[in-house]
Amino acid sequence: MEFDEWRERYKNRNDISSRLTHLTKGATSEEAFQTLLKILEMKKIIGSTTETGFVIGDRPATCFQEAPLNAIAENLQYEKKLRDKLNGKVRYSAFGLRFNKIWIYKRGGRPVIYEEKDLMKDLLPEDEHWRIVNYNLKDVQHIIDWTHEREWRVPGDVDFEYKDIEILLSSNKYYKKFIEYCVQNKKLDMLQEINGIVVLNTIYF
Repeated sequence: MEFDEWRERYKNRNDISSRLTHLTKGATSEEAFQTLLKILEMKKIIGSTTETGFVIGDRPATCFQEAPLNAIAENLQYEKKLRDKLNGKVRYSAFGLRFNKIWIYKRGGRPVIYEEKDLMKDLLPEDEHWRIVNYNLKDVQHIIDWTHEREWRVPGDVDFEYKDIEILLSSNKYYKKFIEYCVQNKKLDMLQEINGIVVLNTIYF
């Protein structure tokens, strides 16, 4: 399949995306926004580990969702309900970066392997355990299923330039705060070089 044919297929589907989304986390919206700004300052996403995220094994990995933006918005709503119900750990918030899928693939990014964790750990060498996301439907009282995220991972960190990204912000309020930040801190190169800004509350509501 040639690239133009591949791209045309994606343009005519609403269940897949040619972009991969990395969402930041924070206990509050402001904290998640500050995390995004830090990533933009460094031009680097630091890979998650077992301690800082949900990555299996000793090798860090950077996590993305392959879901289209409308599904990203739905996943964020589900995450909020999950946190409110269980008072659980914040996994991600409505701030982040989007990358072209081919760009991520060339840097070693691949879809994760959804399977029973212990089974896959026996099948893969230890330095490939970052690919595994636990998946188990055997016990209907304790189902483990994160396949709605359509997760991809890149082993290690991800360095980027502003021309490689689109920025996701939760609301018009943070869109204005981001513009003010760029102007006040003389980061106009960031505004000029990024591929765009998506304000997620225009999709939520």
